[in-house]
Amino acid sequence: MRNNIIELIFEIVKNKNAFDIIEENLLKFSKELLAENIIECGILPEAFDHDSSEEKLWAKYSDIILAKALSFLEIPSEVLRTRGNSADVFGKNQNYSVVGDAKTFRLSRTAKNQKDFKIKALDDWRKANNYAVLVAPLTQYPQRKSQIYEQAIEKNVTLISYTHLSFLLNFFQKKQDLKPLWETGNRLKKQYSISEYQNSQNYWTEIDQIICKIVNKNQMDLQFYKNFEIQKTQEIGQEGIGFWQAKIKEYKALSQKEAVERLIKSEKIEAKIKTIQKAMQDLAS
Repeated sequence: MRNNIIELIFEIVKNKNAFDIIEENLLKFSKELLAENIIECGILPEAFDHDSSEEKLWAKYSDIILAKALSFLEIPSEVLRTRGNSADVFGKNQNYSVVGDAKTFRLSRTAKNQKDFKIKALDDWRKANNYAVLVAPLTQYPQRKSQIYEQAIEKNVTLISYTHLSFLLNFFQKKQDLKPLWETGNRLKKQYSISEYQNSQNYWTEIDQIICKIVNKNQMDLQFYKNFEIQKTQEIGQEGIGFWQAKIKEYKALSQKEAVERLIKSEKIEAKIKTIQKAMQDLAS
């Protein structure tokens, strides 16, 4: 599935209806197929340039994945087309409404901080809706202490992973209720003092326990999915290594002139010169 989506994005990225094409393709997915492949969407392909149209379309693809997953979990959801100051995903059933945000990361990017997760922003985007959920790869969340857990508890924004979603998609039944999952932050406020809010282990222990309780499964069942994520991440890591090794080989084959031209282009030097010249012209006029 991953390779097919990557190829599709390269093919349609310049189309005005690229989002619709991606969404139409995902509508064909069964719950089982989504559960099997959802973990892969959390890792950005190295083949996409930073801040490129392809990268932005992959982000939209992850939003569609989240909306479809929530819909399978009895929360009919859609990706919102509005821009700025709004959540990306909105879902509502007869009992409550929830807004969501799906995060993706490159394996080649090392440092991640609280600003990458935008929990306070997601809380603001919730507005009059009941709950908010942020989804990211489990392996990309901070592993020790972090302000994101403190913010999640204080604002009652639920943090889960694509691994947890995969687990829920396979075992969730219609009569089961996800509301306790969305109440995780409020519940943890009663269990811990403020000084313990940043502890990642406290947070993920609660998430694991409540999800297993909802679907009547045990921690060993969930651990199988966590192991599967590690395996998938390693496979995708090899994909990224292969891409960059091919780039090294390509660059080594360049002539000196081609290499210099590419370096100038990559550093956007000529564009910077033009910007400075325009600033000087503006001063002179």
